[in-house]
Parts: sequence; structure tokens; C-alpha cells
Amino acid sequence: MDGRQSEGKKRIRWGRILLWICVIAATVAAVWFLLRLVPKEDENVDVLLDTPVELGTEPPTEVETETETDCVVPEPEIDEQLLTINDYSRPGEEIDALEYIVIHYLGNPRTTAQQNHDYFESLKDLQNTSMSANFIVGIDGEIIECVPVGEIAYASNSMNHLSVSIENCHLDETGRFTQDTYNSCVRLTAYLAAKYGIDRDHIIRHYDVTGKECPLYYVEHEDKWEEFKDDVMEYIEECRETAGQGYSGETSVTPAEQG
Repeated sequence: MDGRQSEGKKRIRWGRILLWICVIAATVAAVWFLLRLVPKEDENVDVLLDTPVELGTEPPTEVETETETDCVVPEPEIDEQLLTINDYSRPGEEIDALEYIVIHYLGNPRTTAQQNHDYFESLKDLQNTSMSANFIVGIDGEIIECVPVGEIAYASNSMNHLSVSIENCHLDETGRFTQDTYNSCVRLTAYLAAKYGIDRDHIIRHYDVTGKECPLYYVEHEDKWEEFKDDVMEYIEECRETAGQGYSGETSVTPAEQG
């Protein structure tokens, strides 16, 4: 074998080596490219998937989110005795909006707030009429909450879906409130009006909704009804003045004596 043949074989051998090197390099490049196409695990995504999402269990009510304001009027003492949800006294339905406070009288002299509450509760079993109220004010000024503010109570007919209702006990057929009943009703009305942004013209009687003589004494004595609303607004204003002087959650302000 001469030198030219030997050199030719070396060239062929190196050519094959270079060819294999190119093939291997191309294979490695292809594998690398394919691996780039495979999606990698994203730790941030895993964290999001593993993190529980907290959903509110109770949607905000229209009354609370749209009308409730900071209240400078102290909340009176209220005995919460909510009625059982039923079709005859507490349907458990939200009102559309809180625009009015409706004042009532019970029409059954000398009955107590507790007795009237218990009657409302019994309607789920009696099933003979639909009747209730958000609050009942007793002869001694006690206040019982029967239906939460923001829920329909069967008290004010066509205004049930836009109002909160306050029933009041009384001693005789005139329907005039005792001084304790009057004071508590003023305090409660003022508290609700200030808290929910209800003005004087939206404090009304059952009479103003249906023409029913309720609350009787304050239908027959229009001047006394105007005095009641005046006392509510004056009480709110006095509480605001007290708050401006450094309100601490208590006040010595009291409603005016009943005329």
C-alpha cells in the first residue's frame, strides 16, 4: 500500500468520525429542543391550586351595605327574642330597602310585650293569621326584638318590604303610650333613624300606609304625633352634640316628657 492509499483511508476514517459527531450533535440538539417543549411544573401554580379559596357564606344585605351609617345615638337596651322562621310571623325574607320606620299600637290594652311576642310566635302553630313586628315596646319601656332589622315583618301591609316596624303596648282604649313606652319608642326610633339614615318625613304611622287608625292616640291627636317626631329628631341632635364633645358610647340625654 503506497502513501496515497494510506492517506485516503485516513481521510475516509476522519470523515466518518466527523459524520458521527454531526449525527450525535444533531440528536442531542433535537432532544434538547423537544425537552424545551415539555411544560415544567410551576411551583407558583401549585401553591395557588393548594390554597383554599374563602368564599363569604353570607352575602351582604342591602340594608347594611347601602344605608347603614355611623350612629351617634346609643342603642337602647333590646331583648332579642327572634321568632322562629315560619310563614305566619317571620318569613325570613330580606326587605328590598330600609326607607321607613312605621309606628304602631297593639290595640289590646294591658297586654305586655312578652305576651304579644309569644302570640306572634304561636302563629306558626295556629296558622290562622299573619302578624308580627320587628320590635315591641312594653308598658314599662322594655323592648323585645322579634324580627331582625332587614327582614320582613307582617305589620305594615304594602310597606313591609321597605320598612322596620315598632309595635307599642298601652294601658287603655285611648292607645296613649305610658311615659316609659313613649321614651323607649323615641330612643329606639332615633337609634334606627340615625343608624340607617332615615329622615323625619320617613317616620310614619300605620295610618299613613293604609288609613287604619293605628297608633290610635297619635292618629286622633295629630299634634301629639308631630311632637313625637320632634322629640325623635331633637334626641338625635342632642346625641350628635354630645358626640361632638367627646362621645364615649353613653349619654345622659333623655327624650322630652310626653305632652
